[in-house]
Amino acid sequence: MLSQAQRTTILELNAQQVGKREIARVLGISRAAVRKVLRSNSTTVPELQRPQKAEPYRQQLLELFDQCQGNLVRVHEDLVAAGAEMSYQALTAFCRRHGIGYAPPAPAGQYDFAPGE
Repeated sequence: MLSQAQRTTILELNAQQVGKREIARVLGISRAAVRKVLRSNSTTVPELQRPQKAEPYRQQLLELFDQCQGNLVRVHEDLVAAGAEMSYQALTAFCRRHGIGYAPPAPAGQYDFAPGE
């Protein structure tokens, strides 16, 4: 995914009549990526919209999470046995995104150091 700075650079170089091939060579990206940015004529980075494989099983996942006492390996085994087709990594990513059984780590403390200390 190209950053906003790269997109801005592509549009600026194109406005200066620099060719697509040269822009791609200078930035170290493919010509297809340069063409996409020039077609969109926008510096905003598009947001990825990917469907989550675990979404249809959300209610069942929550029930199994309680039954399995938070053990996601067991939850995954039970979901797959029930006919769900998803990897363990997809399940854990879904749980992290939706805060199921995952608490972000709390800072251990606050440290104050003077320069050079």
